[in-house]
Amino acid sequence: LRAHVPVGRWRADRRRAVAPAPQPTACGEGVADGRCRAMRSSQAVLRLCGGLASSMIVVEGVICLFADHLRMVAHGEFLAAAHYLAESALLIVAGSAGVFAEIRPHPVVSENAPYLNKLSGRAALYFVMGLYIVSRKAEDAGGDFASWMDRLFGFYILGVAATGALFAFRFATSGRCRPTPDVWWHDGMT
Repeated sequence: LRAHVPVGRWRADRRRAVAPAPQPTACGEGVADGRCRAMRSSQAVLRLCGGLASSMIVVEGVICLFADHLRMVAHGEFLAAAHYLAESALLIVAGSAGVFAEIRPHPVVSENAPYLNKLSGRAALYFVMGLYIVSRKAEDAGGDFASWMDRLFGFYILGVAATGALFAFRFATSGRCRPTPDVWWHDGMT
């Protein structure tokens, strides 16, 4: 068969046979016409606010590591130091997963925490972390700077959680395409 077909044409035919199938559009699967448009400004702002909330969770974890854990190690209270080390690890890991879920889903995050691929899952993460951070320094009712920062960060994270939950509920009840981390909005969303 190869002897009857010119070499240049055979290679072109072979490339067509081996070429990968066309990938789905950036709009996601189920888009009939394949037309895409930019993400709505409200979703973009919500993603930016979610990225900031996740960054605040990481900052809280780093503050906990240096302010609380190292203070307990210096005082020789090793059980309390282990508690603060675990707390800072939880905050840093949860905040990093949130940052990766908001910006661009990392395969490790998508595999181990698939709920972060949905807006409702990220809202639930922000709700739990916000409640935890708001009450993290509850024993410091006197009002030192760290407890005020915890409350400020926590209330901001709770606000992002409420907004994300509202958007998730709105998308779920409207019958529109649900937002996912790397899906652009198509013309059917108006």
